[in-house]
Amino acid sequence: MYTYGDNDKLQKKETNQLITKSEVESKLDILLDGQTNNSKQLKAIRNDLQKGFIGLALRNEELLKSNDQLKQQLNGVLKELNLIKEERKEKAARKEARANRKRLPKRDPMTAEIYKELIKEAEGLTYIHVRTRIAFCILAVTGIRINELLPLKVNQLKTLVEENWIAIDRSKRGPSNHKAFLTKEGKKIIQDRKKDFQLIFLMKEPNAYVFSPETNHFKKLRREVVTTDVNKVMHKVSKILPGQPKITSHSFRVGYITQLWKDSKDIEFVKQTIGHQNLDTTSAYVNKLSDQERRERISQLDQACSENNFSD
Repeated sequence: MYTYGDNDKLQKKETNQLITKSEVESKLDILLDGQTNNSKQLKAIRNDLQKGFIGLALRNEELLKSNDQLKQQLNGVLKELNLIKEERKEKAARKEARANRKRLPKRDPMTAEIYKELIKEAEGLTYIHVRTRIAFCILAVTGIRINELLPLKVNQLKTLVEENWIAIDRSKRGPSNHKAFLTKEGKKIIQDRKKDFQLIFLMKEPNAYVFSPETNHFKKLRREVVTTDVNKVMHKVSKILPGQPKITSHSFRVGYITQLWKDSKDIEFVKQTIGHQNLDTTSAYVNKLSDQERRERISQLDQACSENNFSD
């Protein structure tokens, strides 16, 4: 049998056991709450990490795009540098080629006497004879280059005959479209060849080429053809002239510039008339002045200086 005292001890023991269970449950609740809080904290940390990684990924993408743009810019700069290098190489090569090229012997200028002999040598009734005489005539009165004959059309030739000027398409540097006006002597030369011009006007349409094959008036002749026809006659004439002057198609340009300089004594006027871009180019054509010509130029300069002086 249990005594009172024993029962009291048992109740006390059970009471202690109940307290211990409650404490355990309380601690479990605390642990659960802690785990919940930890879970929320972990979730918040995970969200922060995800946002951080997303930000880094976006930043990395921006850096990659920026890097691509920089590469493109760098490639563009390198391409421009390579182009500049190539241009410099080509320029240096052209300069070296000019320095090493074989210089043609200096050509004598065309004169009225030589021109008359050329026309005489080119006499004939064939289309080529007429075409060659017209080439000599235009070269003599305009001083243009032989390849600048090629684009001329019949309507331009009519303007030359009727209005005493002709529009020239320049083949080198200088004004692309240039008007050549006839001098008094040039007008006379044109009139002397009037029959040749009239024949061309009858044969061809206004928009046909002056220098064309006989069978196709709307096709330009190749430069080699005109040059061969012209220089063939000039070579024959050169052999029969005293001193056998060195004359080619370019002699017309040399003679025209030289005569224009002697008549005007104005190198700037000559430059603009002939269509040169640089004054040095024009000066290279002008023959050396005689003592008398230099004396006259000095007198003109002295007079100009005295007129421009202002007294105090």
